[in-house]
Amino acid sequence: MILNVMLVDDEAPILNNLKRIIPWKDMNMQVLTARSGKEALELFDIHNPDIILCDIRMPVMDGLTLIGELRERGSNAEIILLTGYQEFEYARAGIKYKVRDYICKPIHYKELENTIRAVGEQIVHQRLKDPFQQTVSRIGEAEGQQTARKNPQQLMAEAVAYIASRLDTDLGIEELAGHLGISCSYFSLLFKNHLGMTFVEYVTGKRIEAAKYLLLHSDKSITQIGVGIGYHERRYFTKVFQRHTGMTPSEFRDQARSIPVS
Repeated sequence: MILNVMLVDDEAPILNNLKRIIPWKDMNMQVLTARSGKEALELFDIHNPDIILCDIRMPVMDGLTLIGELRERGSNAEIILLTGYQEFEYARAGIKYKVRDYICKPIHYKELENTIRAVGEQIVHQRLKDPFQQTVSRIGEAEGQQTARKNPQQLMAEAVAYIASRLDTDLGIEELAGHLGISCSYFSLLFKNHLGMTFVEYVTGKRIEAAKYLLLHSDKSITQIGVGIGYHERRYFTKVFQRHTGMTPSEFRDQARSIPVS
């Protein structure tokens, strides 16, 4: 089964890179390109693409206006928006148009390829299902869509809880994004804009907070405390702690214990 993919971006180099780097033939996909929203609408009327990759920032007709028009014309295409961190509030409006995913610029092509491949496989799977089961599935999706779809606030609340329960592990963005069921780029976009810092900055801050508490309220060794918050090498734990507090863990503990309790 061959799927039609439409790439929409006003910058020719980006379109060329997308066509050249992503292995479309290997994924049984054929590519259409458009340099503007107007051109994209004309191609849609002819080809009705299955997947659309669309830049948000385009002159005359921006990406959200385009996908709004496509939805009004009855398009059920899976849409992936190309965006940037600074465009988050703007990009979030795409949720009402059932945007499938967000990929941040500069584009990580392997991640984009994986996302497109997964979307394509899902489309093919749905089309190969028994017609009756497919109808039932669509009804179930329509009825449960509003409750099943988590909004950004819910996703970030779940992310924060997940981090808190795994501070002692080698936690990475890939694991957490996978747990939430979203791409790494979209996760990074949400995290930065909801918490005001990167994932690494947040996790490090929480680990230092936990270390301070343990240094003050337990008799565990420096090594044990480090391991307990995810730093398995004492030297590295000391380096990170000192960078954030201005003193080593031992100095922090000694200073706190030397302060008389009133």
